[in-house]
Amino acid sequence: MKKLNDLLFIQKLNIPEYQRPYKWQVKHVKQLIEDIVLHQNKSAYRIGTAVLHLEDDKLNVVDGQQRLITLSLIAYVLCTNEKTKEFAFKYGKNTALTLINNSVNNSISKKNIVTNFNEIEREVRNFTEDEIRFFFTKCELVCITLTSISEAFQFFDSQNARGKDLAPHDLLKAFHLREMGELSEKERQQCIQDWENKNDDDLNEVFSQYLFRIRKWSKRKPGRYLNKANAAIFKGISLNKTPDFPYIYPLKINNIFTNEYNQHIHRKVDNNKKKYPFQIDQVVINGQRFFEMIAFYQEKINNIKQTHKIKWVKKDNNTWEIDENDFLKKLNFLDINLTNCTSFKIFKTLASYEGRKRSGDQYVRTLFDCALLYYTDKFGNQDLDRVLIKLFIWSYSLRLNHHSVQLASVDNYAIHWNSIFWVIRDAIQPKEVYQIFIENIDTIKSSKTSSINEMFTELKYYNGK
Repeated sequence: MKKLNDLLFIQKLNIPEYQRPYKWQVKHVKQLIEDIVLHQNKSAYRIGTAVLHLEDDKLNVVDGQQRLITLSLIAYVLCTNEKTKEFAFKYGKNTALTLINNSVNNSISKKNIVTNFNEIEREVRNFTEDEIRFFFTKCELVCITLTSISEAFQFFDSQNARGKDLAPHDLLKAFHLREMGELSEKERQQCIQDWENKNDDDLNEVFSQYLFRIRKWSKRKPGRYLNKANAAIFKGISLNKTPDFPYIYPLKINNIFTNEYNQHIHRKVDNNKKKYPFQIDQVVINGQRFFEMIAFYQEKINNIKQTHKIKWVKKDNNTWEIDENDFLKKLNFLDINLTNCTSFKIFKTLASYEGRKRSGDQYVRTLFDCALLYYTDKFGNQDLDRVLIKLFIWSYSLRLNHHSVQLASVDNYAIHWNSIFWVIRDAIQPKEVYQIFIENIDTIKSSKTSSINEMFTELKYYNGK
């Protein structure tokens, strides 16, 4: 294991002629820097593995070339930038980074080095002393040095593709932490405290199954999987950096008003602080507001997920029935009168019908939940009892019309011409949602959905043939 302040300054490091050109692009560089910043509070951070071949007086890089050259570029910028070089020399070494000089013989490598060098200058010029110290003294690579070239390549082959990428939400955390540079470390930690208290599975679900899909489906784009390549959908504008484009004015006004309202002396009396008025499909505000936005929607999503669970109670005759009082409490967040109404029956049916735990049925339930979240995010509980019927019929028509449902089926359905997400996005009044036309079901093809079938019959969307 070698720390960067030892490895990068080894004078024997060399890129052999048989190596391919340096091809990392700006997106790879930004990702590496975000990873480093993300882990800066760790006692040590393993960046990867380097396989080296000792040949005469050279230490040839067999594997890890792209990463090592990029790390050398970062070190070079830190050592030459006026703002950072004092700390770079303090924690690094005042010697040449030979790996860069040995990498510029190829025209492709030279072009990519220049491009990435410029990007690195923009990214790391404001690194703090703590970040520079972490880079040189805490970041490390597993270095395997072999004297046989065949053994070196054999080891490289055995290690290839074993690495585990960071989840998209981890990358987003790193990005938005960096966008909070104007805040103190204490303030930044306070902003992400709620985030840190959540486990990765919960965060992944919030992003990939709800927010990502709603943002994509509402724009008539597929939203099947969230990954590193499309995570930029959660990167937006930095209010203190972005030019004053007219479309940004409402965001700035909301931001300033929310801050000033919450900081007003009257809040010490009434303690009536307001949350920023987020909208799922709005432009993301980078930094602090991003973390507030995720906490805001995670609470809403958790409320919806509670309606998936039912409590069964045993009756005197040894039969079991749903505890309706308990279930009503779980629906309180909807803030509508649910006693003996259709909305209550819909939720109870969805939480109890026989086939609800199949993967296809869970995909459809997520479709319904996303539509519910999107509507209430825009219109609150206004006319929700009427809208819920349409959300249910639209979502579960997909289930009843097919023997099986795949994620691809749900994804295609969500961006079909009659998508309810488009209707909600364009709607000005709730009636535009609850007045949409949905075709009746002619033939039910699904199994284990008898309770759903009965609801469709009761609501006159299936004639029972």
